[in-house]
Amino acid sequence: MNSMHDTHDQPRKWRVLNSLLIIIPVVVLVWWLLATMLQERFIFPRFIANRDVPAQVPQDIEVLMVGPDSRVESLLLLPNVATALDTPYPLLVLHHGNAELADHWITEARHHAARGYAVLIPEYRGYGRSGGSPGQESIRSDVLQALELVTTRPDIDETRVGFVGRSIGTAVAADVALVREPNCLVFIVPPASISGFAWGFGVPPLLIRHPFQTDEAVQKLHVPLLICSNAQDEVVPPSQSHRLHELALDATLMEFEGRHNFLFEEAERERQQKAIDDFLDQHLQ
Repeated sequence: MNSMHDTHDQPRKWRVLNSLLIIIPVVVLVWWLLATMLQERFIFPRFIANRDVPAQVPQDIEVLMVGPDSRVESLLLLPNVATALDTPYPLLVLHHGNAELADHWITEARHHAARGYAVLIPEYRGYGRSGGSPGQESIRSDVLQALELVTTRPDIDETRVGFVGRSIGTAVAADVALVREPNCLVFIVPPASISGFAWGFGVPPLLIRHPFQTDEAVQKLHVPLLICSNAQDEVVPPSQSHRLHELALDATLMEFEGRHNFLFEEAERERQQKAIDDFLDQHLQ
């Protein structure tokens, strides 16, 4: 009796196994296809950033238009004459995160302008009031064009340029720095690479069109780097900052108490701001 039962079960097991051998690859291929088609929505979630776009920038901000058909904004803020330390001014380039706008960094820009820096905040294509679609190559091209425009001005010192980035903005800063190396870099909650996150979602890194491999970039950049990591970061684990610190040629790592988008205490925010200010002044003033 058991022998007959086993005989009937055997073909059924093979049918199930054969079905799984067909279904699993199909599901994986469909998932990879969806990831390929929709990856820009996750890497550049402009639908979040664009929920509340200011109609125009404040009057003290100059808008430079770059990119194809001059449809992409870069915001420029110069020091107030009364507070400027010298002229031509050292330049800071602020690269925002993927769920932010250039407008969100105007307060930070004013902080640095009051300390004597000219500040450039490049917008990404498709973000805010800018046209087009974002991508690693297009963002790099736009930032480089904006840099070319501002560093040829007589009131900006092209020999003193620093890059500051936050989240994916650190990847943009590193990518641009490979073409136009600054005097120093500041990374705030940096991912080691975007493609490095791919396997966590079951996607081969080779399918990522915008890999932003900062871990490879920092090994080629011969500039001082300050890395600010948040200990409770739920988006970019602190281990990513530690990896970049190990790979970089000249890096300082500082850790702060906070999550990806905020620090827990005002004292921590002030400590981070002071660390960034002191680092920039050391290398640019």
